[in-house]
Amino acid sequence: MKPTIIDAESGRELWTAIECAEFSGTARGTFTSYAGRGRAPKPVAKLHGLTLWDSQTIREWVDERAAGNKGLTTVGVGSEDSATQ
Repeated sequence: MKPTIIDAESGRELWTAIECAEFSGTARGTFTSYAGRGRAPKPVAKLHGLTLWDSQTIREWVDERAAGNKGLTTVGVGSEDSATQ
């Protein structure tokens, strides 16, 4: 069995750090380090001690990294903010 967490308001699937790391091809510690330094999307919720990310946002971030971005900006940050990160 593989339980799935779905946001009741948006209907979007939410992922734990482990799921984000698996999808992005990184270790969990690397992914959480990226998120903590603003190099990966920010989490959207906490549930019973689990930090959760929007799966669609993670998919978009991984696509951006694959296209050459290498995670230097987070999804949704404008180019002005990107230059200061």
